[in-house]
Amino acid sequence: MNLNPEQQQVVDHDGNCLVVACPGSGKTRVIVIKIGHILKTVPKSRVCAVTFTRDAANELHERLIKDIPLEVVSKRTRTGTFHSLAIRQLRARGKIGRIATPAEQSIYVRRSMDAAEEPITYEEAVTLIETVKGSIDPVPEINHPVYQAYARILEQSKVEDLYDVLSKSVRLMRSGEVEPYPVEYMLVDEFQDTDAVQLAWVLEHHKAGTKITAVGDDDQSVYAFRRALGYRGMETFREATNALRVALATNYRCHSEILNTAKVLIEKNPERVDKRLNGFRGPGGTVFVQRYGSRTDEAAAIADAIAKDAVPLKGSVRFSFTVPEGKWAVLARNRIVLDEIERELSIRKIKYFRAASDSIWNTPPFIQYLGIMKSVQTGEADGITNLLHWAGISNDDIHRIHVETDGKFYSLMERYKPKMAGASPSTIKVVHDFVDLASGWRNLAGCGYYSHAITSINDFFLQRIPEEKQNENDSEKRSKRELFQSISTSVSEKMSGSMTQRVNSLSSNGESKKPAKDSNQDSEAKSNAASGVHLMTMHGSKGLEFEHVWILACEGTVIPSPKNPLIDEERRLMYVAMTRARDHLYLSSQVTDPLSQFIDEAGLSSR
Repeated sequence: MNLNPEQQQVVDHDGNCLVVACPGSGKTRVIVIKIGHILKTVPKSRVCAVTFTRDAANELHERLIKDIPLEVVSKRTRTGTFHSLAIRQLRARGKIGRIATPAEQSIYVRRSMDAAEEPITYEEAVTLIETVKGSIDPVPEINHPVYQAYARILEQSKVEDLYDVLSKSVRLMRSGEVEPYPVEYMLVDEFQDTDAVQLAWVLEHHKAGTKITAVGDDDQSVYAFRRALGYRGMETFREATNALRVALATNYRCHSEILNTAKVLIEKNPERVDKRLNGFRGPGGTVFVQRYGSRTDEAAAIADAIAKDAVPLKGSVRFSFTVPEGKWAVLARNRIVLDEIERELSIRKIKYFRAASDSIWNTPPFIQYLGIMKSVQTGEADGITNLLHWAGISNDDIHRIHVETDGKFYSLMERYKPKMAGASPSTIKVVHDFVDLASGWRNLAGCGYYSHAITSINDFFLQRIPEEKQNENDSEKRSKRELFQSISTSVSEKMSGSMTQRVNSLSSNGESKKPAKDSNQDSEAKSNAASGVHLMTMHGSKGLEFEHVWILACEGTVIPSPKNPLIDEERRLMYVAMTRARDHLYLSSQVTDPLSQFIDEAGLSSR
């Protein structure tokens, strides 16, 4: 496909450029072609390409080496995320120490939450820390007890986190202690997502003479909670660099029925770059709106629609059916509303993908459930301590057990009952009761009676999952116990293999997300490896596209989120979700809640 006039203008322009790229406008292809054009026409020039995720950086690198010799790419280009590039920059001058791993950061955040004066969720704690770290100037959140505790933990552990890397890089570039990357050109993708520190990092390179091409879409700015600057950041960049602004307004993805609906919605936002969106594919798509009696009915309808495209799947431990790669995605504003459709697909044994951070298997009590099954078979401590904590045992009492057993928690599964001097009698009873059960689980697993052991573990959890209060604005939370019961029964009765095999299958959905690159693998096997239904949040769907996209829970209590006062951003999030669909878009809701205002704003009505 030849470049259209606007794409060609971006490739040919030799100065600073702000590219406003609508969904499906081929921006990644334009970036790749522009880098190739620079390398071919500007002798000895060097290029730096900046992305927001490692996957995006890897994809860009793979696409570059298809069109440009690997030797040239290796010598004259540098591709990476903001953080990875800043780390290299600082290490080259010996200006950085040990960096905490993502897992360590998560642990530090959870530890810092204990300092909160009132309950705070993990997500709220992360947002608070990102707010401080993503700001050039001090912000009020810097005095919050959670942030103060987090900073102390980093200092005591003698580590830096990824948030510190960029701010240190900016500070040292401004002082002259670290030089900007010695490149003549820099291209930055997803520029609408930059925060103040990332923007400052880019502008320091501009001051050093680097020509910057910033590519983004203000209509897809959905990370204000991470201090993303969106429209304001793009305009600040344009003004600071005197950049030429070019709009890539042709969408090559969506049929006009879908694009026009999304266009009507996004034009309700007052603060946005003016762009005349137009669809290359023309008519031929569908937009379907429907209401259901309950979340369960809605999930069943979604699964019924997906089942029509399902085909048999061979060689899977967990699934019997799948759908072709890129065929189906189910999106939601909140992670929790995806639980019901995950359960429905699990029961029907239809293969799906769900990010670990979104999956029910990464939330209590499911994460503790997987952990204890693994510990029963391997004797590892984490599953035992996490389960005890979930069952109400405090960190201090867990520490007592740690000291008494010299860290050998597996001894609890060998009928050792710790004395726990100083603990309350009720706490000691809970631990001793656990010892009796756990030793039985261990014996059953040792004899190969895995399903029997799992059934007993299921009973343990079901007796302890608390009844949840019914909240008319949060009705999807009412069935946590029922959800656990139905899924755990499938684990014990419908799955086979050892406990660790079942855990590995569940935690990874039993399949590799990407097709293997073994040239000897047949095409059907490769296709099956990448096939499946994608379950994800609206945020997680950015940059992706599917033939069918079903957005569930289109209710006023969900989207726009009552927790987000920025209605314009919620509207942009809905726009992002809608424009993931190539051919068919479905929007559904349950009748017990009011319909989302965005359905009316988009010119749609329910049937």
